[in-house]
Amino acid sequence: MTPRERFLAALDLQQPDRVPMFDFLFQQPLYEALIGRRPEHYNGRDAVACALALNHDGVWLPFGGFSGYRPKFLRDRVYQDEWGTVYQKDPASWPIDAPIEYPIRTRADLKGYVPPDPTLPGRDAEIVAARGANTGDLALLGGVQGPLTTAWLLMGYENICYALHDDPGLLTEVFRLSNEFFMEAAKRSVAAGCVGMWVSEDLGDSHRGFFRLEQYRRHVLPPFVELVDEVARLGVPVLLHSCGCISAFLEDLAGTKIRSIHPMQRTAKMDLRAMKERYGRRLCLIGNIDSSRTLPYGTPAEVAAEVREAIDIAAPGGGYILASDHSLHDGIPIENIREMFRTGLEYGGSFYRRT
Repeated sequence: MTPRERFLAALDLQQPDRVPMFDFLFQQPLYEALIGRRPEHYNGRDAVACALALNHDGVWLPFGGFSGYRPKFLRDRVYQDEWGTVYQKDPASWPIDAPIEYPIRTRADLKGYVPPDPTLPGRDAEIVAARGANTGDLALLGGVQGPLTTAWLLMGYENICYALHDDPGLLTEVFRLSNEFFMEAAKRSVAAGCVGMWVSEDLGDSHRGFFRLEQYRRHVLPPFVELVDEVARLGVPVLLHSCGCISAFLEDLAGTKIRSIHPMQRTAKMDLRAMKERYGRRLCLIGNIDSSRTLPYGTPAEVAAEVREAIDIAAPGGGYILASDHSLHDGIPIENIREMFRTGLEYGGSFYRRT
């Protein structure tokens, strides 16, 4: 099987020739070690090269800025993006910086707000570049934001909480403008060559979900379903990235048209065995290798043991893709990253022949 075929087979809950592998490639030194160059910005050509060097089967390609776009720097290391959100640039957070100021707090802010135009030329440039560099037939996977993620970046969590109590309609409007942008983004990503679409929508922290179930079902789930339904109509699988403890929302999520769940964060009490037993025939499971403890602080032998354990639990029958439970971030030694995917290739390569 080619990497693309292998990845898509796992999403279809089939048993491929070996356990597929994937991750979010969020570490500049990793690129330097594997492909001999250190990208200033996340880009399609380098992401494909790095994924191929790790024997991955898919690569993440987010919908991007338009041709010639540059963020507006307000002061040293502080910039404003085209959505109006202000970020603090920090090498440790590459490639996704943390927001520090938000453009929408009130209805008055929303009334005068003009969202970006998803149709401007060049937004799919990195997907096109990745397609040209994809000599190994990786699964090219687009990336869009869920409506809650956009609200978080436009309003901040505190203002979301106030709006839930005081003015839920404000949230509804922000969710709507997010979906309008990212439905078009998904359409253009698929047209540019993506064979699957990630939706990023964090729903919890390490201890609990961000909302009571009633709030989630009433305010947050409907616009998410609207986005997922529209992306699914494009004829590609929808993959959900949602960090944190999201157990309370899983039954609702499994009832949508998403095809997979990622990253099943170990430090957030996301138990892989329980996930396989309850959702393994409904959702492809992606992740669960501990990026908070084992990968950054463990020995290569401990990393290898955790990889084998995850494969033994989640791979039987198909429907598992090996990945970390967040991303390959700066705190993880390159030796441990190499060991993770070396073990995945060797142990996962013979797994279905042994079982």
